[in-house]
Amino acid sequence: MKTSKAIAGLTLAAALGAGLGAAFAAPAQGGDVRKALQADYSDRDGAVARKDVGGTLAHYAPDFVGVSHTGKAHDIKEERADFVKTFTTLNIRSNVSRSAIQALALGKGGTEAQVTLRRHGVLLIANPQTRLNGVLVLDGVYQDTWAKRSGAWLLTREQEKTIKATMNGLPL
Repeated sequence: MKTSKAIAGLTLAAALGAGLGAAFAAPAQGGDVRKALQADYSDRDGAVARKDVGGTLAHYAPDFVGVSHTGKAHDIKEERADFVKTFTTLNIRSNVSRSAIQALALGKGGTEAQVTLRRHGVLLIANPQTRLNGVLVLDGVYQDTWAKRSGAWLLTREQEKTIKATMNGLPL
């Protein structure tokens, strides 16, 4: 049973890797890279929970480009402004964000990584007028590109593939 699950996982990873293009191949020795990138995602998740904009963006490259699921691109300044707005205007009581790498492929001699990521976030938001709490749930799949620069992995591109948002169980 464990062997068949492992084979199925490898097959899925290979299929996902095949869709990433010829520049990226399924890594044979990607375990260390996966651990490093997962640690960076966990750092980001912790910073989001603290509403720490600087910590949230600590692993982003200065030339970062984000792309929404609608295809609209934005830079690091816009990403920062969006986090500032989110952290200051939503009246967030608490939030939890969890990011998990689903697939990873290395390119350019191990100095670039392509990551398929699942992110799940739950925010408890207080409505200042009604004083009632609302629960915002966000689930998304992202295609991220990381580059190793000066010994550190930096997020250079994040493309939102899918996003599902609900407020108190109702779709937004």
